[in-house]
Amino acid sequence: MARRGPKRRLDVEAEYWRLLQSGVGTVEACKQLGIGRKTGYRWRAENGGLPPERLPEPSRSDRYLSLLERKRIATLRERGLGIREIAERLGRAASTVSRELRRNTLAHDQGIYDADLAHHRAEERVKRPRLAKLRLDHELRGEVQARLALEWSPEQIAAHLRALWPDQPERHLCHESIYRALYQGAKGA
Repeated sequence: MARRGPKRRLDVEAEYWRLLQSGVGTVEACKQLGIGRKTGYRWRAENGGLPPERLPEPSRSDRYLSLLERKRIATLRERGLGIREIAERLGRAASTVSRELRRNTLAHDQGIYDADLAHHRAEERVKRPRLAKLRLDHELRGEVQARLALEWSPEQIAAHLRALWPDQPERHLCHESIYRALYQGAKGA
């Protein structure tokens, strides 16, 4: 396996321990992760056969803030730094920091940004299942099905829905949602 820096190694090691905790053996875990079994045995030996107390947080992508970045935001915010200064120090866009503070500082938090709480809230939002509009709104589903029967493209249908219900944005769909419903049966639609 080509190593792509320490971040990648930590992700693989964290996944290795998660597999072991789920009951997968060392050899199988190494095979699934594409690493040599000697690496797996070394990781176990380094930790006395037990998983580390705290597994490293897997990186999702550069698009999302990590827990460490959120803790830095909280610290810098406590010191009275502005959004632009915080963003510059993190190497992020000011809009990212602003959006993070707005989304994860609720009224009952009394204006205090808590990094651990913010991270938990962000993870919960990622997991939250959204019900598909096509599943909930029978009239909308009927309209989409009728246009599909006429062999309209999803782009045409999306534009038609906006024209049909201009004052009801809850009934507007993007063409990707229609494609997803067609080809993947997205969210029960």
